[in-house]
Amino acid sequence: MSSSKSGSASGREAPSGSPQRAAVVVRQGRDAVLLRSRHPWIYSQSLAGVVGEPADGELLPVTSIEGRVLGWGFHSPNSLIAVRVVSYGEPEPREGWLSERLRAACDLRARLGIDSDAMRLVNAEGDFLPGLVADRYGDTIVIALHARAMETRVGEIVSFLKEAFPGARLFLKRDEHYAGVENLGLATGYLAGDGDGTSIIQEAGVRFVADFAKGQKTGFYLDQRENRRLAAQLGAGRTVLNLFSYTGAFALRAAAAGAVSVVSVESSARAIETSKRNAELNPGIRSEALSWIHADVFSFLKEAGRYDVIVADPPPFARRRAEAEGAVRGYIGLYHQVLKALNPGGFALLFSCSGAVDRPLFRQIVSEAVLRSGRAVRLVRELHADTDHPVAAAHPEGEYLKGWIVHAQ
Repeated sequence: MSSSKSGSASGREAPSGSPQRAAVVVRQGRDAVLLRSRHPWIYSQSLAGVVGEPADGELLPVTSIEGRVLGWGFHSPNSLIAVRVVSYGEPEPREGWLSERLRAACDLRARLGIDSDAMRLVNAEGDFLPGLVADRYGDTIVIALHARAMETRVGEIVSFLKEAFPGARLFLKRDEHYAGVENLGLATGYLAGDGDGTSIIQEAGVRFVADFAKGQKTGFYLDQRENRRLAAQLGAGRTVLNLFSYTGAFALRAAAAGAVSVVSVESSARAIETSKRNAELNPGIRSEALSWIHADVFSFLKEAGRYDVIVADPPPFARRRAEAEGAVRGYIGLYHQVLKALNPGGFALLFSCSGAVDRPLFRQIVSEAVLRSGRAVRLVRELHADTDHPVAAAHPEGEYLKGWIVHAQ
């Protein structure tokens, strides 16, 4: 069904008695499924089409073929995620709903007792704010937009953040993938204040550079905060190997906790340089305990030696389901090598951030790697993103970071 001012598959007028109002219409039979699951994403194959001519960024009613209003959402005509649902039910979200949800998200973080001045303030669907991420790095808040409809509301977002965090600098981090799919127009840069695109942050007393202008994600892996604490606890007084070390956050937390030595392996020379700068920010950490190796992790592991604690936090091996099979082989091979490099009685923290690898599959991967290692291994603790990355109950896809602590005899 193509977009038109008055037409639809059923020949009816647009919903709510207003022939002028645009609407997104789902296929026959999909309404019951959506209302039961209340999933915040409606995929393009579930749509019958669009009636009317939506305004740029308009919040649209989502209706059944018969015209029943199921909910309200943002339409993305060029995306497989065709609708990001803002609310289910017939009533339209009231004026000011965006600011109300922003306030609720920030209030939640204020109650979590996070030992850092860096945290995720808004986690998109996890805070019922689809298409919006906001991360705080000390005196700067970084905004990432994943939907055109949120970009049209950036003025309201900025206004709220200025009021909630007086004096904070606001920085927009453009994601080129979403920019292409969603036709985003805003460029990377400061929306309020100015600077060099970096901030110095602290986590449990350890200082780091957050490079939100040029770094990965919005500048730092905030989701791993609690897992860094666990790695530091396990590594105290022991030898640690930090694979895919990026800018050295796991390494510095472990060294600060008293690790005898921490070897970090990273393929990016720029990340290694940032790691060394981070070490310089922490003169209380023994520099002789830290080693930075610029190398491919898989090549390094062929002659890695043995360590008491190993952290393996690789980049995504699969972003789409079509890539999952290859990712499974890659993860099994990596974790098998990690287990071979683990001292008896040692711990490994194994991670995946691949969206196409869900939690049950990840456990199978870890179990297969254990079987291939031939070692007696305990699964000690399942790992998640930290508490400032909440996941909506109806949106399991939001739980992208998966991990296990394993203990090898």
